Amino acid sequence: MAELTLVLETADGTFVRRIPDASPLPAVDDQGYEAEDASRNAASTFGMPDFMFLPKQQRNGSGMRELGDGTVVVGPRAAVLQVKSRVAPSGDAAKESAWLTKNISKAYGQASGTVRRLTNTPAVLTNARGRSIHVAGAAHQWLSIVIVDHPDVPEGYRPPPGPGNTPAVVLMRRDWEFLFNHLYSTRAVLVYLHRVAGEPLELGGEPLRYHEFALADREVEPDPVAPKLAGFGTAVSTARAPLSPAGRDDMAAHLLLRVIMEDIARTPLVEEREADRIKVLADIDGFPIDARTELGRTLLGFMSAIGSWTGEGVRTETRLVAPNPDEFTPMVFMVASQLEEHVRGVFHGRVHLFHYDLHGSEAADGQGVVGVLLTPSRHPEWLWDTTMFAVDGLQGYEPADMEEIRAVFAQHAP
Repeated sequence: MAELTLVLETADGTFVRRIPDASPLPAVDDQGYEAEDASRNAASTFGMPDFMFLPKQQRNGSGMRELGDGTVVVGPRAAVLQVKSRVAPSGDAAKESAWLTKNISKAYGQASGTVRRLTNTPAVLTNARGRSIHVAGAAHQWLSIVIVDHPDVPEGYRPPPGPGNTPAVVLMRRDWEFLFNHLYSTRAVLVYLHRVAGEPLELGGEPLRYHEFALADREVEPDPVAPKLAGFGTAVSTARAPLSPAGRDDMAAHLLLRVIMEDIARTPLVEEREADRIKVLADIDGFPIDARTELGRTLLGFMSAIGSWTGEGVRTETRLVAPNPDEFTPMVFMVASQLEEHVRGVFHGRVHLFHYDLHGSEAADGQGVVGVLLTPSRHPEWLWDTTMFAVDGLQGYEPADMEEIRAVFAQHAP
């Protein structure tokens, strides 16, 4: 499908966005497989490979069934991918429309079957990083995503409606790649696609619909600050569907969060803890796209100041981030001049105190805080080390103990 140019009128002036054609496929006999591979690669490259799971055969009675052309699992959301690629289109609009309708309908059935099997029978899937994860389908909100690879979709063609048992979205491979290239986040892509699932749309119109959502999001009044967050700091409004591409104003700063996630993903860990790692990565990937550049600049500033610091003792700088409302996991980002045991204690104390302040002493399962600590590396090939610590649910806090921790931090505040 050809490159698309969007011209949007905004309050800040005219906005022009060029959406390139889908990435070229190798000249091989099995075009369908290559289209599937390209779709998975887009999600693994611009999103995290940890959330993109490869197809797997699962026994179904006396036979075997493939669990989709790929499965995306990130936090509470999950999606089954079905990719349909057209080889040698006829050039006849009626024939191509019939081919599209037939294959999209087939994809709906295949995706629904995969969701049903994963919901009824959890499976161990292997992600694009090569790690095996136990996926219990009943724990996730599912979406069927049909990706169409077709060089010349008939003008005005609309896919048939989905079956209704699982929300579904049909989009071009070009548009799937656009979403990942625009957002650089697996979780953000799935959140958006869940927003639009089931809404009729001409095939190939996803970039325009996305930008319409982005413009509408800019007009939404920010939510009032929740009472529990009053006095914590500055409230910042972010769009659920950002208009500008991720990192457009400062890609290096924007990608710092991705670097942190990669550090966590590559840290050696026993297999039994892999699900915990995936959960933390999904939590971090929930960080608002519009706020990532500012966070990166702040942390880079902390790192610059601490990296050149020569004073006595240990210097730390901390950024706390809380959602309003609860659309992502609260986070603590700390930069310290060295990694010693007492620094770990300070870091853990910060995370626990933030958890207590936000969720109280009776926190429920699913209410948590993720902490990230950056320290100068002792490894000759690395500049900084990443340490992660997360808490979730009930921690047995005693109010008096937490107030003592608060007093210690207040005593050492600049």
